[in-house]
Amino acid sequence: MHGLIFVSLRDYLLAAHGAAVEQEVCAGAPAHLVSEAYPDEQFDELLERACESTAHAREVLLREFGVFTAEQTFARLYPDLFNVSPSARAFVLTVERPIHELVRVAMPHARPPELAVSELGERGVSIVYTSPRRMCAFLPGLVEGTASHYGEIAEIEERTCMHRGDSECTFEIRFERKAFRGGVDFSVLRDELSPPTG
Repeated sequence: MHGLIFVSLRDYLLAAHGAAVEQEVCAGAPAHLVSEAYPDEQFDELLERACESTAHAREVLLREFGVFTAEQTFARLYPDLFNVSPSARAFVLTVERPIHELVRVAMPHARPPELAVSELGERGVSIVYTSPRRMCAFLPGLVEGTASHYGEIAEIEERTCMHRGDSECTFEIRFERKAFRGGVDFSVLRDELSPPTG
């Protein structure tokens, strides 16, 4: 697994659950580097510890972790990738898959999941996820965190799931702008009405 996921897990635990939990979960774990790949077993052990320390079910923790990873870790480290897409839907359709393909070439031992992303109407996408890790709960979190970064919300429906005996996990996702007072995004309106600078 990519070292960045390990680093993000530490950051998530610290931000969401405090230093005591982060230290308890990561006690004795090696320092992980974002430039390296590590055995899945190391992550599984940390994830199990995290679930015990936070009293969260695995699926709940993975989803929360996914939100944090997209909205905080990825957005901070790769701002240019987010800036080239005008919306969460555009990001998922045009950026997500090339990132994983790049990882496969540069770091083959990281073994990112296989994702098949396609358009679903004008506001949605369909994602088919396959991975021996079966961390499918992480994916909706990533989508929700990405949507939040763009000021949107994601409605996610999981049609099939490997944990229910299916061969793959299929998600149908629809994006909407976040609701503001009166249904108007006042921050956008202020930007439009503000006089030009410079």
